[in-house]
Amino acid sequence: MDMHRRRLLAGAAGLLAAPVARPALAQGRGGPIRLVVGFPPGGSGDLFARFLAEPLREELGRPVIVENRPGAAGVTAVEYFLRQPADGSTLMMHTGSSAVSGPITRRNPPYDPTRDFAWVALLSYAPFAVALNPRVPAQGLAELVALAKRPDSRLAYSSAGIGTTVHLAGEALKEAAGIEMQHVPYPGSGPAITDTINGTVAANIETYGTLLQHHRAGTLRIVATMDPDRTPIAPEIPTAKEQGFDVTAGTYNLLAAPVGTPAEVMQQVSAAVGRVMARPAQKAQLETLGITGIAESTPDQARQFVADEVAKWTPLVRRLGLAL
Repeated sequence: MDMHRRRLLAGAAGLLAAPVARPALAQGRGGPIRLVVGFPPGGSGDLFARFLAEPLREELGRPVIVENRPGAAGVTAVEYFLRQPADGSTLMMHTGSSAVSGPITRRNPPYDPTRDFAWVALLSYAPFAVALNPRVPAQGLAELVALAKRPDSRLAYSSAGIGTTVHLAGEALKEAAGIEMQHVPYPGSGPAITDTINGTVAANIETYGTLLQHHRAGTLRIVATMDPDRTPIAPEIPTAKEQGFDVTAGTYNLLAAPVGTPAEVMQQVSAAVGRVMARPAQKAQLETLGITGIAESTPDQARQFVADEVAKWTPLVRRLGLAL
């Protein structure tokens, strides 16, 4: 497991034990907290925001309202969010696409993920996986790579869009394996998975938990996860790394506040989120989806995680010549 992920997953347990005063938000302005999401209802970012909203209301004593502002892989919501007051009344739920891949894949980045947000906490991590249409004659990555290297190969893989984290993961796998596979972008993970199931494309890269239901139903075959370790809910599926391809990738949910939000508000929200994510029911719900909830993340750790992800993926983006 990557070192910064080890620190986050194992890290500052004292955060949960420390007594936390609640006056800044609970008694302050009294109005609702808006939780901005850059994707339409039903997507993974939206679902995680709604997963968090009610228990966060219980912790903070104020309504938490999910506000969807879809468009441009989360960039539309970010541009709106950056205009909001830094008083704790507005937060934003980020995914890997809006936090990292969205800005670094654009010719003129509309924001800097390391400077333009006050990161509150890293909430979850979900590894990606490689799934094949069952008619593809490959039981593992080595066989898939051998097929892709054939002179007559027409293999293609689908993703949720150009410049998304799954697109970057697919390109990282191609680079590690020394193969060519056409990338077929879709406007979301749903149609990308559907066209892999019906055979329009051979492979799909998406979060492991999203693909697992199709794997178990026999409509797709997961041949590798992109986590350093096998996942506990399906330990029989090998990782890419143990099959000889050193690629680790996944997506995540992070919570951000506007830059300039008072330190006491940041600390209060971070501690409240930690208590929510430490609830056994919340953790169990995420585990069934193949998602690791993170209860110990501090603002400093979340900020460092984003910086590490930007540093990890920027060289690949430059090698690919991506400039959206």
